Amino acid sequence: MSRHARPARRRLGPLPHLRSVAGQAFILQLLLILVLVAAAVAAVAADARAHSTVDARRRSLAVAETFAHAPGMARAMSGDKPTSELKSRAEATRKGSDVDSVVVFDTRGIRLTHPEKRLIGKRIVGPAELVRDELHGKTITQTFRASQGPSVVSAVPVTRADGTFLGGVSVGVKIHSVNSEVDRRLPMLLGSGAGTLALATGGAALLNRRVRRQTHGLGAAQMARMYEHHDAVLHSVREGVLVLTADKRLLLVNDEARELLRLAPDAEGRHVGALGLEFRLTELLMSGRRVTDEVHPCGARLLSVNVRSTGRAGAPAGSVVTLRDTTALRVLSDRAVETGERLKLLSDAGVRISSALGLTGTAEELVDVAVPRFADIVAVELLDPVLRGEEPKPPYEPLAPHRTAVGGAPAEAPLFHVGERVVYAPPHRRAGPCGPEPPSSSRPIRPVPASGRPARPGACSTTGSIR
Repeated sequence: MSRHARPARRRLGPLPHLRSVAGQAFILQLLLILVLVAAAVAAVAADARAHSTVDARRRSLAVAETFAHAPGMARAMSGDKPTSELKSRAEATRKGSDVDSVVVFDTRGIRLTHPEKRLIGKRIVGPAELVRDELHGKTITQTFRASQGPSVVSAVPVTRADGTFLGGVSVGVKIHSVNSEVDRRLPMLLGSGAGTLALATGGAALLNRRVRRQTHGLGAAQMARMYEHHDAVLHSVREGVLVLTADKRLLLVNDEARELLRLAPDAEGRHVGALGLEFRLTELLMSGRRVTDEVHPCGARLLSVNVRSTGRAGAPAGSVVTLRDTTALRVLSDRAVETGERLKLLSDAGVRISSALGLTGTAEELVDVAVPRFADIVAVELLDPVLRGEEPKPPYEPLAPHRTAVGGAPAEAPLFHVGERVVYAPPHRRAGPCGPEPPSSSRPIRPVPASGRPARPGACSTTGSIR
């Protein structure tokens, strides 16, 4: 890491990971897990409490009915000493049925038995309406504050065989006992909740690590800013940019690449082979190999192509392709080469001509330089005064120039040779073998040499003159 990047990292604060998208998602997931686990534990605890209360009601009612309908119960209550006969039986039933109290009362509501001896002989307590129902021989099951505190109380009447009301049996289970049952289950509930929280937190941490790796630890604002920056750069560069997926589908394309390749508006998402590109270019994009400035034709254009892989360790390898139109550059390059060759020709001509001492040598050097780089055949003709070193004076027509140097001409060409006098035809229009010739006095003709050989037929030049 460079020394310029370190202060930026310190400015993120002591917990930079928590400011990233992955860190924020992890915190949110952790809070949700905590709320859900707490709600689940509270719901299970409430459900356990409700079940314990229902169980206490059922148990107290079952014990009261069993004790009230036990054999000898009516006879004991009708006797002279009901307390002495029922006290031991009530205490044994209380201990054996896991309830807090078994109270037997008469028709006036006087307790005949009670776990606390000081309360025997006193009236039963409770809401007036419930006490009235108990003394009228009704069966009740309610939760209220009894002699032992808040309890679940069930009362069942005791009657003779003929239905005469003799009193009742009241069985109570204290709320504290109900809560104790829930408290015994609470460690298991909390342990299950803690295990669930640990598993969920571990899963969230793994997910957070994956998201942080995929988002490179960037925050939401940083990702939005990076997207805007990259989108602006992608659509403003003068080079075409293509982004291909690992299965060679077009993921992203900018405006310049769309114009260079003439892609359809719905090209994104298509396979490279379905884009309608040149065969060689399609083959290159399908191969995914790394290339630098490889030129490929695309219609009337020549494109310089660069391909780079986007694959990271353990990730599928896509590719980024950049395209640059080099057609105009190639034309300018060819023109530059041609201009350079002409400049070199002029330079060579200047050097070689300036090194010649005489007119004949200068003419020969000029012919050697011009053939074949400037022309296929070159001839130099000079007037007699010039050959003698004098200044020619007008009129020039009577003066016949001498061919001083010639180059590039084959031996059988119908041209004047070096040393021969060049004779010009009279100025009139005539049809030559190459078409009508302009009226000019500058067209040389080949006379019959002194050797007696016949003159060879003339050849047509681009100016219509016979050389």
